[in-house]
Amino acid sequence: MIDVEAEVLGKRVFMTFVYGEPVQKLRDQVWERLSRYGSARSEPWFIIGDLNEITGNHEKEGGNIRSLESFVPFNDMIRNTGLLELPARGNKMSWQGRRNKVMVKCCLDRALANEDWHTLFPCSYTEYLGLVGSDHRPIVAFLEDKIQKRKGQFRFDKRWIGQDGLMDSIERGWEATSRNTTGMRFQHGEKNNPPYGKEKIGELQKALEEVQTDSTRTQEDIMDITRKLQEAYKDEEDYWQQKSRNMWNTAGDLNTKFYHGLTKQRRTRNRIVGLYDENGNWVVKDQGLEKVAVDCFDDLFQTTSPTEFGGFLEEIVPTITPQMNQRLIKPATEEEVRQALFMMHPEKAPGSDRMTALFFQHSWHIIKKELLELVNDFITSAELDTRLNMTNICLIPKTERPTRMKELRPISLCNVGYKIISKVLCQRLKACLPSLISETQSAFVAGRLISDNILIAQEMFHGLRTNKACQNKFMAIKTDMSKAYDRVE
Repeated sequence: MIDVEAEVLGKRVFMTFVYGEPVQKLRDQVWERLSRYGSARSEPWFIIGDLNEITGNHEKEGGNIRSLESFVPFNDMIRNTGLLELPARGNKMSWQGRRNKVMVKCCLDRALANEDWHTLFPCSYTEYLGLVGSDHRPIVAFLEDKIQKRKGQFRFDKRWIGQDGLMDSIERGWEATSRNTTGMRFQHGEKNNPPYGKEKIGELQKALEEVQTDSTRTQEDIMDITRKLQEAYKDEEDYWQQKSRNMWNTAGDLNTKFYHGLTKQRRTRNRIVGLYDENGNWVVKDQGLEKVAVDCFDDLFQTTSPTEFGGFLEEIVPTITPQMNQRLIKPATEEEVRQALFMMHPEKAPGSDRMTALFFQHSWHIIKKELLELVNDFITSAELDTRLNMTNICLIPKTERPTRMKELRPISLCNVGYKIISKVLCQRLKACLPSLISETQSAFVAGRLISDNILIAQEMFHGLRTNKACQNKFMAIKTDMSKAYDRVE
């Protein structure tokens, strides 16, 4: 193990180059030493090398399955030191060899860094090279300290909730631009209500020190500033919880640092270092990555523009009765719209309107009339405003380190108005679905379980394997519908 102290970008940093102990029972000494380094350092810290260990069986191909207990010491070291693996490209199975005549591949080489390192080098990544003259792939770390700054978009900030004048600001903004999008409306008022932040906290801390040392100030003055400071701390925690997308931690001490760390970890995990284009070229520049994504979606949403549907529709027997249709297309009530709105999680990622459901829920008494009109305009006209149909496409990795667009699942983030219309219709359709959807479709319908089909499929495969009368007469075909959720044509 080689431990180096250096100065990079004017800051003191540490870099540790590790060769893990080949003998498994002696590896705990390596993890204990790294844990001591981690607990003693508050500076940026980076480790890289052949650690001779994996975090789980998912980092191994071939050979015997190891017990979960055998991974605990290594994972404990990573967790206790706060290390996070750098994003990587290439084949992560960095070692391969034969064990008892079986080819085994493992991820033994890796690079990890603490939170301060990821802050200093936000675009760092590693590359696994080809196997040349060794059973290990060389691993190279690229330390990128510059991240392209993008123009930020307006988004509703949770910290505004409860501030003096917020409701007046919303009302003014709503009335000022009655035909604009929700985000544009609210921006008319939000500039006068900036949320608490680090600067505000610093000002309050300084003011509190001055008041406490000033003999002419009263206890009420101290209590007033203390109260504002507590509110600022709570606002800062709420802000980072919203950024971290953490939904399970709801109570306890202030967790600002915890949420801040989660946010940085999420950004590091989700950062796309580069992608292969359709010609197999590795693209890393932002402009090139944008083209790779646009080309992918251009191909995905292409259509043959079919016009003849008669042959398909002739065989479909109508199952919606006039009475059912009347219930589906009748004007929505205020209570229906309210229920649809308050069914939503208040802090899910916003769509193109940049507003979370929290804003609509908090200002329901101001905007309920126009929300009701929005829903009923669609029901009566059967036409959707094009602005409502705009979505932000968010790419969710299907694999741990995606390198191609097909390894990223596109999720459309809809705006709240669209979601309200959708939920109102879904609630009405619930009563009709059992008579419309075959019993063999066991998902997406209340009272049915997709696991039923799994059990049936398992029994059928068992029958095909064991029943000689079936083996030569029947077969099973597994299909995967590409683009099934994007279009059906």
